[in-house]
Amino acid sequence: MHIRATIATMCALGLSGAAMGAVPEHFQPRAKELLADAIELEENEHRLNVIYFVGNDREPIADYERRISELLLYLQQYYGKEMARNGQGKRSFGLSLKENGEVLIHLVRGSKPHTAYAYGTGHNPCLEEVNAYLDAVPGRRTGQHTFVIMPTHYDEQYNDLNPGGVPFYGLGTNCFALDYVHFDIQHLGQNTQKGRLLTKWYGGFAHELGHGLNLPHNLGTASDNAAMGTALMGAGNYTFGISPTYITEASARILAHSESFAPKGTKTQFYTQMTPPTVVEARCKRVGDKLELYVVTSPDVVSTIAYLQDPPYVVNRDYDAVPFACTMSKLAGGQTSAIVSIPLAELSELKNSRGGELGLDVLMQTYEGSRFRWRITFDLNQLPADGSIDMGTPVLWRGY
Repeated sequence: MHIRATIATMCALGLSGAAMGAVPEHFQPRAKELLADAIELEENEHRLNVIYFVGNDREPIADYERRISELLLYLQQYYGKEMARNGQGKRSFGLSLKENGEVLIHLVRGSKPHTAYAYGTGHNPCLEEVNAYLDAVPGRRTGQHTFVIMPTHYDEQYNDLNPGGVPFYGLGTNCFALDYVHFDIQHLGQNTQKGRLLTKWYGGFAHELGHGLNLPHNLGTASDNAAMGTALMGAGNYTFGISPTYITEASARILAHSESFAPKGTKTQFYTQMTPPTVVEARCKRVGDKLELYVVTSPDVVSTIAYLQDPPYVVNRDYDAVPFACTMSKLAGGQTSAIVSIPLAELSELKNSRGGELGLDVLMQTYEGSRFRWRITFDLNQLPADGSIDMGTPVLWRGY
């Protein structure tokens, strides 16, 4: 369903703010310019919980509600336009709006000093208090995905020109980012100190939000990188706002089954499947200048995505993962199948693309958004033309 409504009407109806009737008058000229070509987005069933979290010895940074609202609304449009380009409809993550058109950002004051919520370990005590706040009032929690923003630390190491010290990463359906005085959309795209700083932290803001909405890292194929720039979930946190940055087809397929992107009226209970899908058959073969992955699964799988990457296969060393996605086809007897074509030329940015060990991660996504995957490794040097890769017995685990 598409909507057109004034901001006040949307708030009164409890809508997501996906389609803005007009940019709020008190927004900055730069925000109005960037939102002038906003597209109509589908109304959401669920909305992102947006939290501004401060320790008990800190105060929010001035004007945070307007600044972060402008940044979030522009980012909502970016995700929506990329979803449409990838054939997933004009859909984005839902946001709750206040009557003045700003995003509803919940201010949560922690019970401890700000140093108790530091990078690396501070997310756990922070989430305990955020979840207690969201659950204290019925209806306050608007979905399973939560975005927490904290002010930068101010000490010998961190300040407004070198922000940091707070959690800045994604953990499951939660993600963290930071705020500082110059975190303002007016600097977007400028080749200035504040503009370059904004690209780094706003790009990171967009990237970490992607993690919190279910996305793993991925690089993009050689063709897509040449045509569209840098994948957001690759190194896009360093290019966003200054050079072309895009969302891959694989990422868009995952977002299409993210709770925060569900259209109004969706009654799906998301992320409830604990048992991995059944893999009836799995084989991968080199056919000339490409690999061809064929899988047959139980009918709960809605899409299969293959990620190819160089070793090592560890967290935060997967920015080079090149994705290839496929929609499942129904087979007689209730099973589904996928044929994922992987042209070797599209792996040209991998150092082992002409020979050497590669990792193949196969991700299977169910209709209610759960992701299951398994990994194999192989050596292209040892794989002759028309040779098969030993897939073994797939052992799937839940998660990215």
